[in-house]
Amino acid sequence: MRRLVLALVAVVAIVAIAPAIALAQRADNPHGASVSGNTCSACHRADGWRPAVIAREFKHAPQTFPLEGAHAKTGCASCHKSLDFSQAVSSCASCHQDVHKGELGTQCARCHTARTFTDRAAMARLHQTGRFPLQGGHATVACESCHTPARNGQLEFVNRATTCIGCHAETFNNAKAPDHVAAGFSQNCTTCHTLATWSTASFDHSKTRFPLTLGHAGRTCESCHADKVFVGKSMACASCHTGDFQRTTNPPHAQGFPTLCADCHTTAAWTGAKFDHATTRFPLAGAHTNVSCNGCHGDKIFRGKVSTCIGCHQKDFSATVSPSHGAARFSTECLTCHTMTQWKGATFDHSKTRFPLTERHATVTCQGCHADGVFVGKPMGCASCHQSSYDATTLPPHAAAGFPTLCESCHKTAAAWKGAPYDHNATRFPLTGAHRTATCLDCHGDRVYKGKSTECASCHQARYNATTNPPHGKAGFGTTCATCHTTTQWTGAVFDHSKTRFPLTNGHAGRECAACHGDGVYTGKSTECVSCHQSDFTATKKPPHAAAGFPTTCASCHSTVAWTGGVFDHAATRFPLTGAHLTTTCADCHSDGVYKGKPTACLSCHQSDFTATKNPPHATLGFPGTCETCHTTARWQGAVFDHNKTSYPLTGAHIAASCTGCHSTGVYKGTPTTCVSCHQTDYTASTNPPHAQAGFPTVCASCHTTAAWKGAKFDHNATKFPLVGAHITASCKDCHSDGVFAGKPTTCVSCHLANYNATTQPNHKAGGIPTTCEGCHNTLSWLGKTNFDHNVDTQFPLTGAHQTTACLGCHTSGVYKGLPTTCVSCHTPDYNASTNPHHIQAGFSTVCASCHTTNGWNLAPYDHNQTSFPLTGAHVGKECIACHADKVYKGKPTTCITCHQSDYNGTKNPNHVTSGFPTSCETCHTTTQWNGAVFNHNATAFPLTGAHKTATCVDCHASGVYKGLPTACASCHTPEYNASTNPHHIQAG
Repeated sequence: MRRLVLALVAVVAIVAIAPAIALAQRADNPHGASVSGNTCSACHRADGWRPAVIAREFKHAPQTFPLEGAHAKTGCASCHKSLDFSQAVSSCASCHQDVHKGELGTQCARCHTARTFTDRAAMARLHQTGRFPLQGGHATVACESCHTPARNGQLEFVNRATTCIGCHAETFNNAKAPDHVAAGFSQNCTTCHTLATWSTASFDHSKTRFPLTLGHAGRTCESCHADKVFVGKSMACASCHTGDFQRTTNPPHAQGFPTLCADCHTTAAWTGAKFDHATTRFPLAGAHTNVSCNGCHGDKIFRGKVSTCIGCHQKDFSATVSPSHGAARFSTECLTCHTMTQWKGATFDHSKTRFPLTERHATVTCQGCHADGVFVGKPMGCASCHQSSYDATTLPPHAAAGFPTLCESCHKTAAAWKGAPYDHNATRFPLTGAHRTATCLDCHGDRVYKGKSTECASCHQARYNATTNPPHGKAGFGTTCATCHTTTQWTGAVFDHSKTRFPLTNGHAGRECAACHGDGVYTGKSTECVSCHQSDFTATKKPPHAAAGFPTTCASCHSTVAWTGGVFDHAATRFPLTGAHLTTTCADCHSDGVYKGKPTACLSCHQSDFTATKNPPHATLGFPGTCETCHTTARWQGAVFDHNKTSYPLTGAHIAASCTGCHSTGVYKGTPTTCVSCHQTDYTASTNPPHAQAGFPTVCASCHTTAAWKGAKFDHNATKFPLVGAHITASCKDCHSDGVFAGKPTTCVSCHLANYNATTQPNHKAGGIPTTCEGCHNTLSWLGKTNFDHNVDTQFPLTGAHQTTACLGCHTSGVYKGLPTTCVSCHTPDYNASTNPHHIQAGFSTVCASCHTTNGWNLAPYDHNQTSFPLTGAHVGKECIACHADKVYKGKPTTCITCHQSDYNGTKNPNHVTSGFPTSCETCHTTTQWNGAVFNHNATAFPLTGAHKTATCVDCHASGVYKGLPTACASCHTPEYNASTNPHHIQAG
């Protein structure tokens, strides 16, 4: 084999290389730039250029394309079509036709090796990294089993289903034990099956809503699913155990017991059920725990049984005479005094009433307070028992003084009635100071206790009038004595000036009252400084306060420490002092004697400096008089102009430019800020590309920066056509060779119309495929796999069997644009041929998706719950033919009577027809079962209460009349009315 390869190489060399003499004279290498150095000896010998013999030491491009596997046995001419080895391409596609037509990309090495194209080991390894790793039985299946050939014979790899049902739908549909389709089993096969084998499936019932426990665990599937119902199977115990429920007589369950069997029974066994009375409204406690069921339920009433004590113990309640519960209107809440242990020996807890017994009341017998037999509504006021004691009290006389009858204000249940201490601190006038030692008569000698004034002046008016230092009355002092005086003593009162509008500080604090109040004025005295210091204000000459118009708010500069040495805070004015102004004297700025309203603008003092400035000339250039824009108060000269605070901040090369570089015309104010105002000549002179000719905008900043004019970068991504893919590496001339830059079309077809017209698979032009190329193609390459996504780019996403259908399967007419998307547009033959049921005859809708899916046409599930008649109860498992034997599907009546008229007519207990029962069967019956209907009497004009709840239908309807039966009590109970003698109803009227 090796000799054959060498011979082929020699032949290629002899045919392709020029005569030996000519070659010997050439100094360049005929094999291209990729072969350099002294490598000729690898194939040629010194004794002759031909024939070329490849040496054993020759290594075929070990760093780029080493020859391995089948490549090592391939002739050189197979890949090197030219002697110029640099022209050889190393990609797989350059030699091997892609049978996948680009579906799997260009990286062939992901699946194939140089050893062979069908290297199963490599393919299997790749499969493990994909969406569907091969496990179990799948690992040994041939590739063709899942990747079935399409119509053109090509194996399909892309968009293959990864779900079990995608391959095993036929197995699923054919499964009969049990019938997966009829039972409505989930198509998620892994729920029961494994990847190892399809048979021996195991269903884990514990993962359902009904885990199997105890007695249920050992049952076969048929035990519960003999009716073939698996999905939606009722989990209620009664759905299987209704017979057990109805047969049970101890107690008789059918007489009103709920069908919630799990309340008493377990899955271990039906018999031996334990009823937990603690889960009811009446948990058993005390003596109740030993009572048999019949002890309370001898009347066979279990449901709705009264749970109050009086419901069973009315006789005990009525018979009790010590005290008489009925006469005393005691509450029938027996547990208030009694316990569940025994009836006798009840203890009444008075502390739980509105009148708890304390101290001496605790030892009084019931008769002591309730001798009148009144227990309910007994007054709780002390006076209700102690009115005589209240009336007899004379020290002080309670009644005469209008004392309240709230005895507990002073008296207690612990001690006797006499010697009650009165707490004056609980009144509006707590006693303090000298008031504590005063006797009651000192203040209440007039026998007035209620409504007594609490003002000091009401007792001390005489002292107020007699006080002369200062004279309280004359000075208009208030009569709220407590402002200065205390209850300890009257003399030595202290007036707290800090609580007035004028607290005394510093020099004011040590003065006598007469120093300020020598005029005898105390009330309404002015607190302004000038009211006392007018003379000081007028006499001040440095500066002259009055002449300068200084305000008389002395506190602005002076303090109460001393008048002289006032400090003026210029920072509190509109002109805080900074920089050189801090060391300036007042006279420097106020030499004109003007202090008030002085201008604060810099120019008001520095006009001469502004006018004299020549570099630049401020006045002639029209500079603004806002000196602070450039100057500071630190110094006038050396001003710095911050160009960044103007509408044109300086950046790049502009920062280093001098002022005259841009303002050589002497114009500073209103100088244009556009680039072209300075760089028009640069714009006009640009020829690569020609800015002016191409109509480039004069917004230079779009491409240029202030760093440098040349080397501008145009950001195509800032235009309406951002560059992506192959467009990024295209030169400007590739698209703008016509010299058109402004208004250039951005649609793909404006450049690629020739490609569009030349495309025949499919024929774009004939098929009416839109010229919006980006719908399928991208900017990376025109040919190869397109990015057309039927699920995104069209109104018809592909699902189910549509995913594996070739384009021509639906587009055989060559029409792509405007093709109908309705199912019936392709499947009318299927619709017409359907006979089970007959779609046309039944008037079924042609909206196939109502029942069918794209996974398969047959075995379509019809969701009856989406109609006006959802299926429930016994209706769920019925065949369609059970209700639609007449072949009528559309407009079928949904009332019960349309199907159950015979059941209605045949019902004798009670006789529905003769009794005039309505034909709205759902009033009493459910879809679960016809028999055992429950009539809700409470929804009629006669709700059942009391003994009526336990009466049977025949008790009231023995006549067989149900409709229009009178609801008055006398219509049934006239005999009882007539027989009543205690009292005699008829005689009493």
